[in-house]
Amino acid sequence: MPTNHAPSRGVVLTGGMLLTLTVEQRVLLHLWDTPLGDNPWEGRPELTQAGVSEAVGIARKHLPRTLKKLREKSQILEETRHVAGAKQRCRVYGLSTEGRHAASELVDELHTRMVKFEGEETTVKSLHNHATSLLDVLRNIDATGTYCPQEELAPDEPISIDGRDLPLDHRLAIYDSIVGTAWADGVVTKDEQAILDDMAMYLGLEPHETEPLEKRAREDSVKPDAENSSLYKQMLEVAWQDGEVDSNEQAMLDSLASMLGLESAREVQLDWVCDRLDDRLKAYCSAMEAAWQDGKVSDDEENMLHSMRESLTISDQEHRTILGVVRAKLN
Repeated sequence: MPTNHAPSRGVVLTGGMLLTLTVEQRVLLHLWDTPLGDNPWEGRPELTQAGVSEAVGIARKHLPRTLKKLREKSQILEETRHVAGAKQRCRVYGLSTEGRHAASELVDELHTRMVKFEGEETTVKSLHNHATSLLDVLRNIDATGTYCPQEELAPDEPISIDGRDLPLDHRLAIYDSIVGTAWADGVVTKDEQAILDDMAMYLGLEPHETEPLEKRAREDSVKPDAENSSLYKQMLEVAWQDGEVDSNEQAMLDSLASMLGLESAREVQLDWVCDRLDDRLKAYCSAMEAAWQDGKVSDDEENMLHSMRESLTISDQEHRTILGVVRAKLN
C-alpha cells in the first residue's frame, strides 16, 4: 500500500540505485508514495509538475514528455486542484487503476532487493516506511549496495535548505524581484504565471502575500492601455477555449472592452483570433476574404463556400466566427 511519508524538503538529488530506473518508473514510484487524496479541491505541491520533477530528479521542462507517455498507457490521472501558495488552480497528477497495478509490481520487485545497512544485509522493503519514500531509499543506496541515510552526511557537506526556511521578509524580497522581471514587458504569459506560482509555493507564500507585490509591479511597469489589452486577451483566451466565440461570449467581450475603455479591442481580437486559427479555418477564412472582397458574395461564391464548409467539417458557429472576422477586416 502507498505510504504517507513526509515529503523530503530541499533534498540534493544524487544517483545511487535510483539511476537503475527509468524516469517513467520513478514517476510511478513517486505517485505511489504520494497519493492524490480524496478531496477534489485540494492538491499537494509534490503532485504538481514542479513537485514531481524535483522528486524524480529531472528538469521540469523534460517532464511533460514522460507524463504524455504515461497518459498514453492510461497509467496516470490529471486533475486541476487548488494548491497552497498558488493563485490559480494547478494541474496535479495521480495513479490510475492501471498505474497502481504497474507501480505495485515495481514496488514488490524493488522491495525484494538486498542491501547492506549498519553492517547487516536487509531488504529494501525494511527501509521503506512512512517517513522515507522509496525514491529516497533508492537514492541513498550507493554503488556497493550500501544504504547511507542522508542524516549520516558529513557535517561539512553542503545541505540545501527549503525556501520556506528563509525569513519572511527575505522570501518576499525574492518574489518581488521575480514578479518585477515577469511584468517588465507589461504582460505575464501563462508560462510566466506558472513559474510565479511555483516560486510562491517554493517560498511558502500565500496569495494575500503575493498579490500586493504583483499589483505594484503591474502598476509600475505597464501603461494603462497595454494592461487593459492584456486583461482583454486573457478573457478572450477563456472564450476561445472551445475554438470559437459565440454571440454571448462576444457580447461579454464587448462589455469588457467598454468597461476598460479599450478602443482597439476589435483589432486586438482580430489579431489574436487569426493567430490561433487551425489550418482548416485559415483556408476557409482566406476563401471567404476573397469572396467578400467586392463587398458581396455571388451565388457561385456562396456555393463554393458551402462546399468548403462540408469538406472541412466547419460548424455553423465556426462559420459565423470567421464571417465576423472577415467583415471586421474589410470594414
